Amino acid sequence: MPAIGLVYDGHAQHLPPASARATHIETPERVSVIYRALGKARLLDRLTRVAPREATRAEAEAVHTAEHLDALEALADAEPSLRGAWRGGAGGGWSLGRDMFHDAQTACAARRAAGGVVALTEGVLRGEISSGFALVRPPGHHACEDRMAGFCFLNSVAVAARAALSPRGGLRRVLVVDWDVHHGDGTQAIFEEDPAVLFFSLHRFGRGFFPGTGAASCVGGGAAAGRTVNVPFRREGMGDAEYLAAFDALLLPIARALPSSSSPPRAHPRLARDWAESRREPSIRSSSSSRPASTRREATGWAGWTSPRVGSRGWRRGCGRWRGGGGSSPS
Repeated sequence: MPAIGLVYDGHAQHLPPASARATHIETPERVSVIYRALGKARLLDRLTRVAPREATRAEAEAVHTAEHLDALEALADAEPSLRGAWRGGAGGGWSLGRDMFHDAQTACAARRAAGGVVALTEGVLRGEISSGFALVRPPGHHACEDRMAGFCFLNSVAVAARAALSPRGGLRRVLVVDWDVHHGDGTQAIFEEDPAVLFFSLHRFGRGFFPGTGAASCVGGGAAAGRTVNVPFRREGMGDAEYLAAFDALLLPIARALPSSSSPPRAHPRLARDWAESRREPSIRSSSSSRPASTRREATGWAGWTSPRVGSRGWRRGCGRWRGGGGSSPS
C-alpha cells in the first residue's frame, strides 16, 4: 500500500520585521515544532518525503488574478514591513494594519507553500502515495482571488484543487474540508459558484471572531448551490466528539448525496440548505463526550469525494520567479 507523503523544507525565511519577531504569531516555529513532534513520535521514518516545488504562474492564475500575482511578486523588491490586507481592483492596494508582514522571500515562500500542496496532490493522483501532509507556511485559506489577508498570500488548497480538476489532474470533483478555528473565507469565495468543488468548513463564529464570515446560511450560489456547507460553532470547547459528530451527521451524508459535477444539482443541494435553515445556531454534540480521538481525523486540509487527501499547514522555501506558464513579473 502506498505510504503517506510529507512535504517539509525546514529552512527559515519569510520572517516578520525584527521589531515584531518576538511577538508575531506567524513565524517559522509554527511548522518546525510540528516537524519535531513528528520526529519525537517516530513517525518521520514512516512517511515518504515529497520534494517541494514552486507553484507555476499558470497554476496560481487558475485561482488568483494577474493583478494579485503581480502585487505578490513586487514584494520581493519592497521594503520589509507590517501591513494590513491587500485588495485588487479600483481603489485597491495595501491597507493600514499590522497583521500581514513581508520581506524579500515572501513571494517565493508563498509559491513554495502552494507548490508543495500541488506536489502532494500529484503524487496521490499518480498512486505514488495514498495521502499527504504539507507542512508549509505561509498559510492560505484567507487569500481570495484578488485579496491577500490573514497572513495568507496564495490560497494553496485552492491552487491544488484546481490542479486536480485540470485536464492533467483528471478529477471531476473535489471535496475541501477546512477545520481551522477560523473560517476559510478565501476558499469559500473562490469556490462558492463552482459546482465541481464541495467546500465544508467547521469554525468558531460570532462575537467578532475573525474573519466574521461562515454563517450556516451561506451555501453557495448558482449551479453550486448547496456545495458550500458551514458549521459555525458559537462557543469554545469543541473537541473530537463534536467534530466527529459533524463529519458523521453532515459531511459524509452530503458528500455521498451530491452527484458528479457533470450532472445537474437536482434536489441534492437541499441537504445543505435544510441544514442551514434548521441550525441557525448549531450546537453539535455527540452521544459520548468522552469519545476518543479517531484515526479518521487525518491531518488533511482538503480531502474527499474521488479526490486525493492532502493537508496543508505552513511554509516552503526556494528562490526564483514563476516557473513556466508565462507572465512577466514587475520585480
